[in-house]
Amino acid sequence: MIELDIRWALLLYTAVVGAVIVGIWIYTEFTVYRPQRFLGTQYLWRCTFCGYSYLDDRDDTLSQCPRCGSYNAAEDRHARLVPPPKTTASVVTVEEPPPPRKNPSLRKRPHQRRRGPRKH
Repeated sequence: MIELDIRWALLLYTAVVGAVIVGIWIYTEFTVYRPQRFLGTQYLWRCTFCGYSYLDDRDDTLSQCPRCGSYNAAEDRHARLVPPPKTTASVVTVEEPPPPRKNPSLRKRPHQRRRGPRKH
């Protein structure tokens, strides 16, 4: 029979549990980022004809929709939702915000029967 002091038994038990926890942590660190590495090289497109969102791994100016077969251009601002990473310096255009609405509280909501607040 193996004689083992209580201190050595606790130390051995703690070391084994710690090694298992560190092994699980290292395994999850490597497996969690695998999909991001693969999906990070793809581009998200939205078909302007049928509205289908799909991933395309090629950095082309044209992409074909897998659902309807139509071609989408990269220059169309509705087609490519995620722009490709820019390697060269380019001019950044700032879009103008839409004009404010006149009175947003007077719009008719879908569940309402009347427009705006009641007037007494």
